[in-house]
Amino acid sequence: MKKLNLLFMGLLVAGGMVFTSCTKEDNPAVVVNDVTVPDIPSDKEAGLNPAIDPDQINTVIPNFNYSVNQEYGVSVIRLDMTGVRDPFTNDWLELYGTKHPKQNVWLSLDGQGKGFSITKVANDKKSAVDLVFLVDNSGSMDEEAEAIARDIAAWAEKLSQSLDICFGCVGYDGNLTGAMNITTVEKLKEYLDYGYGTNRTYHFGGDDAEALAAKAPDYYNDWDECGVAALHFADDNFNFRPGANRIYVNFTDEPNQPNGKPEFSTEWVKEVTNWPTTKGTIHSVYSDYNTWTQTIGYEEYPWNLADYTGGTSLFASWDFSGVTLDDLPVSGAMLNSYIIRFTNVAEVFDGQPHLVKITIKSQSPNGEILAEKDYKLTFTK
Repeated sequence: MKKLNLLFMGLLVAGGMVFTSCTKEDNPAVVVNDVTVPDIPSDKEAGLNPAIDPDQINTVIPNFNYSVNQEYGVSVIRLDMTGVRDPFTNDWLELYGTKHPKQNVWLSLDGQGKGFSITKVANDKKSAVDLVFLVDNSGSMDEEAEAIARDIAAWAEKLSQSLDICFGCVGYDGNLTGAMNITTVEKLKEYLDYGYGTNRTYHFGGDDAEALAAKAPDYYNDWDECGVAALHFADDNFNFRPGANRIYVNFTDEPNQPNGKPEFSTEWVKEVTNWPTTKGTIHSVYSDYNTWTQTIGYEEYPWNLADYTGGTSLFASWDFSGVTLDDLPVSGAMLNSYIIRFTNVAEVFDGQPHLVKITIKSQSPNGEILAEKDYKLTFTK
């Protein structure tokens, strides 16, 4: 019998340009002017974020990427927020912004309320996602490996039918044992169609396979499984598309084991200076029973990565039976995402960090939904 528990959070999908390939491109120049865009409410129409008691918060707003776009000759900052869930019903929230009679989202910049528009990403074709699978392929994953590879391929195919999405993969045990750089769903499926079970991710694929293999020893972790080492490898070496939101899904049946190395600890990811919001949201799939007690620095809960970045967690049975990746609410979160746009931001392009605060205060049939998160961002054009 599977043990299934969803730690539901949202995640964010960001982008501001149409992407037609899975290769890195340069961002276009953006002209900054302090004038109003017709469909964005003015700051004069915005109220301050409502006060939220931190002890009453029951929903987490996840990490996001952002983009700066030129609209009507004006610089517009765009955030694509996806999948905020009602903590009482598990339904996806309908979100309303400035001037709407049902407003339940507020945004401030350096303490000043901002007028913003909010629209569903489902109606927008400019959002892009780079999704990376971090797969524990150690011996203990024999039972799960075939089911996970099957589900990754099927799930990636389904997502690619409705989203501008590309994929990457890292296989790990105590070392980085395989990888595929950001690529198309077809290339990902070719990569996974290699051998059987854990062998499917126990090799390097793609045009840069030799280069990735040469860098793998730098992330060696004394033969103990470490999802954060795999996360570092992808972050350091993969060719993420500019403007695409980065999403990770980590599959394991072991603790995160950094062996006393701070940079391989889940606590390293917790620090915003190490893992800023633009680096992405991490989701966890844990396929075993939790029979051990966390010791930070040595045996850590792998789902900390989801908790710290606003991701989701799925707890499955030891053999991954009765579970598919459709049970992980990443799909629903992406399909229930919203674009937030605001302007009059000329002063933020000064190379200094600026505080963006997002507050959600919404009424559920079973209680009040409260969420708030601060983001320190240094905006670039």
